[in-house]
Amino acid sequence: MSETQYQQKVNTYTLGCGLFAVVGSLLYGIDSGIISTTISHGTFLEYFAPFTPGIKGAVVSTFSGGAFFGVLFAGWSADAWGRKYSIMFAAVWALIGGIIQAASINIGMLIAGRIIGGFAVGIMNMVIPVYNAEISPPRKRGLITGLHGQFVSIGFGTANWIGFACSYAHGPFQWRFPLAFQCLPAVIVLVGIFWLPFSPRWLLEKDRIEEAYAILKRLHGTETLEDEEAFEAEFLQMKEQIRYEMSIKARGFKPLFQNKSNLKRLTISIACQAFTQLTGVNVMNYYQTDLYKGLGITGHTVLLLSGIFGLVGPTFNLISILFVDSWGRKSTLWITNIAMAICIVCAMALTAVFQHSNNHSGKSAAIAFLFMFSATYSLGYNSIHYIYVPEIMSQEVRAIGTAIAVEVNVVINVLLNQVSPIAFANIEWKYYSIFIATNLVSAVLVFLYFPETKGKTLEEINELFGDEVIISMDEITTVGKPDVEGAVAVHKE
Repeated sequence: MSETQYQQKVNTYTLGCGLFAVVGSLLYGIDSGIISTTISHGTFLEYFAPFTPGIKGAVVSTFSGGAFFGVLFAGWSADAWGRKYSIMFAAVWALIGGIIQAASINIGMLIAGRIIGGFAVGIMNMVIPVYNAEISPPRKRGLITGLHGQFVSIGFGTANWIGFACSYAHGPFQWRFPLAFQCLPAVIVLVGIFWLPFSPRWLLEKDRIEEAYAILKRLHGTETLEDEEAFEAEFLQMKEQIRYEMSIKARGFKPLFQNKSNLKRLTISIACQAFTQLTGVNVMNYYQTDLYKGLGITGHTVLLLSGIFGLVGPTFNLISILFVDSWGRKSTLWITNIAMAICIVCAMALTAVFQHSNNHSGKSAAIAFLFMFSATYSLGYNSIHYIYVPEIMSQEVRAIGTAIAVEVNVVINVLLNQVSPIAFANIEWKYYSIFIATNLVSAVLVFLYFPETKGKTLEEINELFGDEVIISMDEITTVGKPDVEGAVAVHKE
């Protein structure tokens, strides 16, 4: 079946399932973003005084530390319990973490709540893109999977505006309410999770073929004869490919390292997640209030800028997910790397020249390039790293492979969050230069080594890594059903 023939639409049910799943993604955005404004509130700083740069780094980075263990846990639970129940489990812990943070009476309690909240969003951040990738029709996988990045951005922007609004409040409410707001998405997920279907590919792994068939048929729709043929072809390919992969699958981590194709997948996935953090995006996000203050901006204006900054991500990320299935993954990544490096060069130069001056135009230009950096990141990396990693993994290693790659993202995030406030305090704008270098190196490596995956089924992507596809779409549509049992038997031998 040619690429132009196989263009399934996203039906309302599939879109609804994808949208509900990413309510959990709001948790990551809100939990990450809320701390950026909270740590700048006067009542917060007074309540937890002395709030040193080291403590600030700990409050921010321990969230990522919790996420590290959440991702690790999700690598097991996504296969053992399934994607659906892993999301539900994460929502319970997110609710507990939000309550503890909002009720904190000392810095230790706050950090404990941050660790628990991080554990929850670590699970969400790994499982939700995998789930949405597995329920999506191939030609619209970028859109459905990219909803995760979109809702992370919406959550982050929402957190910034809540922080700005609460800057006008007085007393503990100023910082306790924003922290308590983290509980809302968790409650919504817990209420609605029972209506979310299981991943059909996970059901096939568990040999629950009839359930998988019924769910996939509802997800991908069969309004016309062409739709019916496309669905039957996709299900047949999916079923036999997963059957074959499960027949040769080893236990634990062995599948990742026992053949070159999976090792290549893992290497590229780790690189993609590492490059995402090394763009410098979370340094800009978490410490943007410090960046504004460093340019001489004070008062409510700092939080107003944070609120406006938070709108940039969702706006440009929406453009990204609407067009990523046309643009492709590879070219979008390396081009945005170069564009981000240019934005950082300009922001660094302007900050160096105008930081201690009274030139408001120069300071405004520096802020403008920070906003342009955020827009560029949202056009490229923000959603694509969530789309690309789960889709290049084969079914046998998708959960554990994605988990390992995301762990690398988390570890780099923890490191940067811990050292960044100290770096800004000591070398100020010179710290930007690290991210100029990392973006340029990332652009070169993506251009040279990342394969393009747009438009292919998850099973067909195996071919890009040298693996055989048991049944191709062309084989199904040109010669009918092949002797798949015989093909599997031959491959086993």
